[in-house]
This record gives sequence, structure tokens and C-alpha cells, in this order.
Amino acid sequence: MDLRDRAIALYGRFSTGARERLAGEIERLGGAVARDLTRRSDVLVVGALATALIDSGALVDRIRAARGRGVPVQAERAFAAALAGEAAPQPATAPLATALGGAALRADDAEVLAAFDLITLDGDLVRFGDAPTLRTAADLMAHDRTLGQVVRILVRARALSPRGRYRIVLTPAGDAALKWADGVTTLEGQGQLAFDEAHATIDDLFEAAAVAEAEGDLEAAAHLYDLCARADRKDAIAPYNHGNIHLARGAFGQARLAYQRALARDPRFIEARYNLAQALDAEGRPEQAAGELVRVLDADPRHSDAVFNLAQLRMRQGALADAAALYRRYLTLDPPEEWARTARRAILYCSGLA
Repeated sequence: MDLRDRAIALYGRFSTGARERLAGEIERLGGAVARDLTRRSDVLVVGALATALIDSGALVDRIRAARGRGVPVQAERAFAAALAGEAAPQPATAPLATALGGAALRADDAEVLAAFDLITLDGDLVRFGDAPTLRTAADLMAHDRTLGQVVRILVRARALSPRGRYRIVLTPAGDAALKWADGVTTLEGQGQLAFDEAHATIDDLFEAAAVAEAEGDLEAAAHLYDLCARADRKDAIAPYNHGNIHLARGAFGQARLAYQRALARDPRFIEARYNLAQALDAEGRPEQAAGELVRVLDADPRHSDAVFNLAQLRMRQGALADAAALYRRYLTLDPPEEWARTARRAILYCSGLA
């Protein structure tokens, strides 16, 4: 696998020692590693133990964002196999709708199953052999299991019967179990261990922070991201996420400091620089904010939000000719129609007063 100058996001909780092994191999091959998806990410790899991020919505959000950017999503096992040069699995050639056979499973659900290497998904195609897994997942969800619970059940079933020759059934008590000739093995258990902050690993802290943020507990999330940032002084994601929480809560000075902390660790972190500009503008520092947006556009000329925000800043500063030029540039970037209308109105305003 050619990883030179490629950025790999290792997202969520990985198997014991796997994150360190994968990160070492990625860096040996000339790639870069981050704990979360960014604009620079070329691949999103989901940890095999990241199931706690499913029901909070955090994982689904990351997969959707990756899909929107054309970034491939790989399961930990599949990515590790590709790094090791193992043969690619059987290609996906069966339409997902056919494999589902009418089962009420959404495309988002199938993408989550693929992120744990439970099926192979290529666009709207799967392998023919994935049909039983998809139908089992749909059946379990129809019996009031969450998607996170379903993934844990399927992963445990795979671990107990790696050849795939198993049948998942529901016991009379309603528990999911693996049926054998001489009995059954229960497949359900706790999705998360009790969280002990004092003895947590960085993966534990990141997972707890992501879940807290997704569930709206911003105070807990901010505290946990701060702990992550202190524990790993090379990582730029934790201070960036910490800054996002401060920004959402209107603590603009604290947000600015957090973004500056992230950029000190990774000067090429475009999202942190863009959000730093927002914090600076909210603090009443428009010229500094404009300077950061210019640096964003130097790194990524097609960053449409940065173009739009810089146009607004210039218009507020009275530089109407510059603002009109920026709004025209924004329109070349194929923005959503609502925002395009705003830009066209702004061009008329700037042109009339310039």
C-alpha cells in the first residue's frame, strides 16, 4: 500500500496495541496519522472496538462526512490486512437492495456494518455472502436492538465462529445467542465498561469525550478533550475539539487559545485555522481573522466557507471592491443555492456602493 504523503485518520477505539502498530507502519511508509477525520484525510479507518460511538451518532456523522468528501472508509482489520499486503477480499458485486431482500436496513446502517468488517460494501454493492449478515442485523433491529448492540452481537459471533458457520437466534428470554448443535452461547453484554477517568487510556478518554459531545454534554466533553490534549502533546485533534466546544458555548477567548494550541502542534491543520478565524472575529479582531482566512485559502484555494467569510469581513470593513471579487470567486465554487443567492445580492450591494 502506497501511503507516502497520505493522511490516515485512525478513529475510535482500536484493538489492544493496534493503533500503535498501525501508526508506526503508516509513518514508516511516509504517511501521517490523526485521531479524527480532517480535510487532509485520505482514508478513515474505524477501530474494531469503536462500537460505543455508534448509538451516540458520532460514528455515523464521521462516515457521512468521509463519504461527502470522497474519502474511503476502512475497518481496522481490513486496513491492517492491506498494510500487510494480504490478498484483497472477494469483490462486492451484488446490489445491496437485493442482498437485503426487503429487510428494513438503511444504507447508513450498512456502512456501519462495513466499518467493522462485518460486510464488504462498495458503493451500493456487497458480496453475495453478506446477505445473511444483513438480514440478521435487520432482524435484530426489528427486535428492538440498537445498531451498536447489533454490531457487538455480530462481532462476538464472528469471534466465536470465525469461519462464519453460525446462526444467531433469539432465546425465549429474548437474548441474542449463537446456536450450536449442543446448545447456545449468549452474545449480548455491556457495550461499555464502567469509565474510570483515573485509569483511562487516551483511547478511553477520546471515546468518552466523543460520546459526551454527541450526546450534548459539552461540559464533560470539554473536560475530557482537555485531558486528552494534556496526555498526548503531539496530537492536534483534542485541542481542536476542545476549541469547538468553547466556540459553541460562546467562550471565544478560550476557543482561540485552544485553536492556537492545535496549530502549534500541526500548522497545516486547516479546520483549526478556519475556526480560529471565527473565534478572532467573534472577539472583535476582524483584521487578524481576515489574515487567518487568507492563510486558509493559501493552503486550500477551494475552501468555499473561507472565501465567503472573508468576503463578509471585507464588506464589513468597507473594502467593497475586494468583497465583490471574493463573492464572485465564491460563486465559482458551486455553493448551495441559498448561499449563492446571498452572494449575488452582496455583489449587487457592493457594486452599487463601491
